[in-house]
Amino acid sequence: MDWHFAALRQGGVGLLCLPGVGLVSARASWRGEFVSFFRAADGWYALLAADMDALPGAYPLVAHAQMEPGAATFARRARIVPGNFIREAIALPATAAGLVDAAVEAAEIAAIAELTAWFGRAPLWDAAGFALPLPSALTSPFGSFRAMNAGIQTRHSGWDQQATTGTPVRAMAAGRVAFAGRLEIRGNYVLIDHGLGLYTGCAHFSTLQVQAGQAVAAGQIIGLSGNTGRSSAPHLHWEVRLRGRWVDGLTLLEMWLPPAQSRI
Repeated sequence: MDWHFAALRQGGVGLLCLPGVGLVSARASWRGEFVSFFRAADGWYALLAADMDALPGAYPLVAHAQMEPGAATFARRARIVPGNFIREAIALPATAAGLVDAAVEAAEIAAIAELTAWFGRAPLWDAAGFALPLPSALTSPFGSFRAMNAGIQTRHSGWDQQATTGTPVRAMAAGRVAFAGRLEIRGNYVLIDHGLGLYTGCAHFSTLQVQAGQAVAAGQIIGLSGNTGRSSAPHLHWEVRLRGRWVDGLTLLEMWLPPAQSRI
């Protein structure tokens, strides 16, 4: 078993590989989760995720492969290291004061958990891979501890990018729209399913240009940026969720990710 990372930061994503021929099924187990492999031209791959609250340390990683003939088991330890997340104080305008509430936050997280509970049976991304939805500068980082109006304490589930109202926002990768509509905190929001439990979401749109169930290509315009929801100024918030965990999307963008052929 090969892997394309030395360790995972809290919120990190890593790529596992089982190279060779004759493999007919495989799965890995890590930190109480079973992880499916998908087939590419030169082997079988799986995405490993460390949630942002995972305790640093070394955890047993075991992969079971069924081969023709026989079977094989591979065991190693995968390390999680601290994410070194920053703290931020966020001042929201009076118009958004009603959204600075722990119950509103919890309800929205529960809604997104339900929307992302479906794990598709095949990857939907293509050879274009994943890219930023905008070419502008990154601002507020993933995982930061936030104090909203000196009140609610929350975590930043994604990244923010600079954007004036009306800036075209592009799909980060090929997939299918799982949700396109209004949420309280995220405002006008688009959630795209990329298969195997991997989702990207973009928030605070002024206008949406896709609808639920629609297939989208990598780089396709999905809406225009704005200032809807719990937002202090026009910008784009984007986030990545992998099998129910918020992960740092930059690690996904920076890694080599093979286009998939099928799932095993």
